[in-house]
Amino acid sequence: MSPNLAWRPIRFTPQLERTYVQCMTPRIILLQRLACIIGIASFVGYQFWDLLLDPEALPRTAPIRLAIIAMFAVVLVITFVPSLRTPRYLMIQYIVVYTLLGIGWSLILAKLPNGFLAGVSGFLLGMIFIPVLVNGAMQAAVILTPLVLGPLLVMTLAGATRLEIVNAFSWIVGGAGFAVGFAYLLDVINRHAFQLEQLLEAEKTRSEKLLLNVLPAEIAERLKAGEEPLADHCGSVTVLFADLVGFTELSRKLRANDLVNLLNDLFSRFDNLVEQHRAEKIKTIGDAYMAAAGLSGNKRDHVAAIADLALDMRMAFVEFCQDHHLELKLRIGVHSGEVVAGVIGRQKFAYDLWGDTVNVASRMESGGLPDEIQISAETKELLPARYRVVPRGEIEIKGHLQRMTYFLQGGV
Repeated sequence: MSPNLAWRPIRFTPQLERTYVQCMTPRIILLQRLACIIGIASFVGYQFWDLLLDPEALPRTAPIRLAIIAMFAVVLVITFVPSLRTPRYLMIQYIVVYTLLGIGWSLILAKLPNGFLAGVSGFLLGMIFIPVLVNGAMQAAVILTPLVLGPLLVMTLAGATRLEIVNAFSWIVGGAGFAVGFAYLLDVINRHAFQLEQLLEAEKTRSEKLLLNVLPAEIAERLKAGEEPLADHCGSVTVLFADLVGFTELSRKLRANDLVNLLNDLFSRFDNLVEQHRAEKIKTIGDAYMAAAGLSGNKRDHVAAIADLALDMRMAFVEFCQDHHLELKLRIGVHSGEVVAGVIGRQKFAYDLWGDTVNVASRMESGGLPDEIQISAETKELLPARYRVVPRGEIEIKGHLQRMTYFLQGGV
């Protein structure tokens, strides 16, 4: 931003302008309450000033002061009424208050000896709050207009001398000019600060969205809270592995961009399904995809969720191959059991799962058949009766004894 533009108020879009005004209004309300309290205290204290100028002035000035104090008290109460705290009503309040304040203070001065010379500087006390009660120089000018014209009119009608009027004009107009200038400067500062807050909020939202793309929501919150190390024992989860059969051979025939675009399209479809079934995507390794359910501890139907996910992934894969005219196969393996889940690393950290359950799920996939969803006996035992499964028989798994496996064919 150039130095010249830095001194100009930022013009927001209509929607952002409304947001800005809504953001500023609570701050203005607090300052309005403070102004009312100071106004009440000032007009109570100035009673003693009246007595110093004229010991017999109290009967003449006290009723006016009490009326102004009552006005401040009413305005203070209004600040606690939500329906009257809108920007429109606030402007009406300020115009009425400063009009009555200017006329009332002028009437008090008219009843005191040399009051127009001795007390005209008191108008400045009311002006100092105007810049913080408005949004911009224009609103300040609108509010100050009756505060400038009202006292000069009262003084003229009260028979003030030319010296008194010129003196009052100098004080009041000078103070009003300062208030308008300060309101302009404060508006520039507030708008730039609001813009920075919006940019920071947008960056925070973007960062959190990126974090949620890497980690489950619950883990992301714990990580932001500074919890370390971050690891959980999950007693019962279901893990899924999916792999493309024939993709390695296909990758040798494709350009890098085409290869990445294909994987991005397929895995984006898988990502949508994972979100739809309230599972968690763990990671992708080359053309392999890993997901799990039950990690949060509150998903009792994690086996059914992964079963539905696997069936939908197989259907989505068929559509993907048709869209891209590919002859590929999808192999899916599923196993249920306990795992350890956590975040590893300080830079480019990753959420991952460890344990024998992960290894067996991976073997269910690698030892499966193309276009089939192979599940372990443990998964089959937890699977609701509405799913159709057929036994495959026992297969040999590296590092384990032979295991009975089944093919998930669909839901009833």
